[in-house]
Amino acid sequence: MTMSQKEIAEKLRSAGLKVTPQRLAILNIISSGGHFTGEQIYESIKKVEPGISLSTVYNTLETLTEYGILNAFEAKGVAWYEMKKDDHVNVVCIDTDQIIDIPVDVSGLIKSVTEEGMKIRGISLVAYAECSKREHLGETHETPDHQS
Repeated sequence: MTMSQKEIAEKLRSAGLKVTPQRLAILNIISSGGHFTGEQIYESIKKVEPGISLSTVYNTLETLTEYGILNAFEAKGVAWYEMKKDDHVNVVCIDTDQIIDIPVDVSGLIKSVTEEGMKIRGISLVAYAECSKREHLGETHETPDHQS
């Protein structure tokens, strides 16, 4: 699922953002799929961009999230980042240390909130579950969580 540099550059431009080496590097890592912490991204990037700072990584992640390219969520006191995709719940497996994406229909939630006169800017759903005994039926929605 990794995006090409051209696809990443187009995604940035279509969001109204400049194409920078930092943004390209971060999106290149995250577009490989899965969930990443800022520190994991930083450790990967500094191998090829040794001059990059951790604060630059976090500032870039914040911008990419603000512009709707990335999704950010907190689980177990850690901020995680992933490519923005269809509505889903991030299931944090407390017994296997995985994060699994499960598609969900949030239309009822959106309707309830908008009926209250509010405009949703983003939805982040996180559930904690025991996953080791789960049966794998058909297609899996697992993605690696890239924990160190």
